[in-house]
Amino acid sequence: MDRAKRTDLIIVIVLAALVAALVLHLVAGGQQKASSPTTTAAEVTYQDYDGKTIGILTGTNMEAESFKHFPNSEYLYFDGYPNMNAALENGVIDAYLGDEPALKSIHAQQPQIDYIKERLTNNRYSFAFRKDDPREKELCDQFNEFLRKIKADGTYDEIDATWFGTDESKKVVSLDGLTGENGTIHVVTTSTDEPFSYIKDGQHVGYDIDVAVRFCRENGYAIEIGDVDFQARIPALASGQYEFTTTMNVTPEREEAVLFSEPVSEGGIVVAVRSEDLAGTAQVAAQPSSFDGKRAGVITGSFHDSVVEECLPQSSIANYDSYTDLMEALNSEKIDYFLASTEVAGSLMESNPNIVALPDPVKSLDIGAMFAKTPKGAELKAQMDEFIVRMKADGTLDTIYEYWNDPASASTPVDMSGLTGENGTLRFATSGTKVPVSFQVGDQIAGTDPDIAVRFCRAYGYGIDVSVVNTAGIIPGITTGIYDFSLSDMVITPERQESVNFSEPYHATDMLLVCRKTDAGVTADDSPQDELGLIDGLALSFEKNFVREGRWKLIVQGVGTTCLITSLSVLFGSALAFGVCMLRRTGSRLANLLADIYVRLLQGTPTVVLLMILYYVVFGRTGMPAVWVAIIGFTLNFGAYGSEIMRSGIESVNAGQREAALALGYTEHQAFFDFIFPQAAVRFLPVLRGEAVSLLKSTSIVGYIAIQDITKMSDIIRSRTYEAFFPLIVTAVIYFVLAWLIALLTKALLAHIDPRQTARQKREA
Repeated sequence: MDRAKRTDLIIVIVLAALVAALVLHLVAGGQQKASSPTTTAAEVTYQDYDGKTIGILTGTNMEAESFKHFPNSEYLYFDGYPNMNAALENGVIDAYLGDEPALKSIHAQQPQIDYIKERLTNNRYSFAFRKDDPREKELCDQFNEFLRKIKADGTYDEIDATWFGTDESKKVVSLDGLTGENGTIHVVTTSTDEPFSYIKDGQHVGYDIDVAVRFCRENGYAIEIGDVDFQARIPALASGQYEFTTTMNVTPEREEAVLFSEPVSEGGIVVAVRSEDLAGTAQVAAQPSSFDGKRAGVITGSFHDSVVEECLPQSSIANYDSYTDLMEALNSEKIDYFLASTEVAGSLMESNPNIVALPDPVKSLDIGAMFAKTPKGAELKAQMDEFIVRMKADGTLDTIYEYWNDPASASTPVDMSGLTGENGTLRFATSGTKVPVSFQVGDQIAGTDPDIAVRFCRAYGYGIDVSVVNTAGIIPGITTGIYDFSLSDMVITPERQESVNFSEPYHATDMLLVCRKTDAGVTADDSPQDELGLIDGLALSFEKNFVREGRWKLIVQGVGTTCLITSLSVLFGSALAFGVCMLRRTGSRLANLLADIYVRLLQGTPTVVLLMILYYVVFGRTGMPAVWVAIIGFTLNFGAYGSEIMRSGIESVNAGQREAALALGYTEHQAFFDFIFPQAAVRFLPVLRGEAVSLLKSTSIVGYIAIQDITKMSDIIRSRTYEAFFPLIVTAVIYFVLAWLIALLTKALLAHIDPRQTARQKREA
């Protein structure tokens, strides 16, 4: 097979693997969670799961027990406990059968998974040796003698306590002292069978591995461990490659195939279910103080980190950009809790049935509008204070909060009518990602805070220009004069009052601790939920993310913004790169020094930092639109890298080309543009294309300066739907298509500059 065909084959294999992974994800995510049993913890029995979807560990006697105890169920097969655990958590299956010792360990590591204590069978678990082999019989007898010894001297109890305990520091297997003087024992295992056999820190560990290593050490053997799927263990043993296999259930059928040792442990088959299924209808029992020392997530730029440090000081803190990211981090167990105002927490719980807000507040806080510490800001603050007092007195504020806390208002934007603008237009900043406080309906703003802002502008004859800004960028935007005021669920704190002026509090809220229900000792929602098939689930998800509220328009707007920034930045950046490159060719030391400083400065400055400096510092008070600030920033960045690429291409052209042109009577100008530069362009354009694609992908950070590009629009959609798959996949596909178009345009330009390339391509075709 030639190299081209091998490359094609590799590409096909990789694409097939990606498609398979995507299909598996869709199968897991395209179904709605099945309804949970409605009985309480004391009433739940395995019979309640007959007729539901049961997971089966391939190659085990769980299959026969599943058929026996759940005759009316649908069955799905899996290769290991990790896969079944993931399927159980995602609602793909409702339960699965497992060995009680394994389920004890799984529950300790993953509290969201538990098991019904009633055993379906009583089993013993033993190591297995090859049958009808005298040497294997001798080895099995030696192993049985070892088991009796460690049970008598207390070593067995020590092993049991270690691997079924919670002290991870003790869960190691030392290979020291394995002399190998009597040969090497080859042991076959399945490393997805925690706590009996699994991989930790790159090494095989677990209950069975510990026992096997101790046996080999005491009897002068070395050890080699093979890893196969569970169903392949007995065939691997029978092939003669291994002396024995780690523990498995002893069954009559298996006793016909292998020689079992004396029991290492005993237990039985039990039914694993989601912990929430066993929790019944218990109330929230956890207190915020019980989460001190756990992992907290906070929104960058919010006051939440200060509250955590004050009230839960032993917690570690991780920063995220939005509640959407916090929810994903919580569901994926990257964090254990986060804080949210009462209103936001209520909305999050409605959209995410697996979370709960603890009823006891962590802290009670006042919310206010923010203004710059300028004469104009002071004037606006006085008007807002007057407006807030009036709204409190006539009940308007209560009406606003009642309206937006009603789920029926979630698809209604703020009424923007009646804004005369006779006294000018105010630039208003809000987060746009906090339902029901501040969010977007299609391309329009909604929520309590924008509603108050619009009513304020209507009452005082202002127009309003709304900007959706990351929380971390709101105060810098106000202090630099980019925005006139902001309402975005911002807590009044002494630190913030040093930077901005706050209005009178227009709202008081409790900061609640939001966590997973299983961590709070809360049950799942007992109301039935319909199961959806793959196609119906995908259709619903697509409708929710793109059709509902016209959210596809956000993607279109984001694509337009990204294309505008990318195209103009590449165009202006190329011109700048050429200018810097030509400046360096003048031979002037000063010109070279200035060009070198520019290039090194831009190459050493992260693009996001450059954009924020330009937006908040350089052009902060000029009123320049954020899109043009981004174009300037990316132009400067592209010019720095592009000038080096062009210079390298020009210098790669043989100096004899210039000399020959001059000898033929051409001027320096003609020699460069007619001979040298076209040849250099053929060499540097492919590299410059890569830089253009890199610039395209870098535009994903422009959300930091209140630009709604593709990525920002994706974040806005996720903040409403709390689904990551469709918005992120569509975003990735769009970037891929745009990068492909850049490649096509560069290829066409290269063909125009170098006609010989087109001819070569035609010959190759």
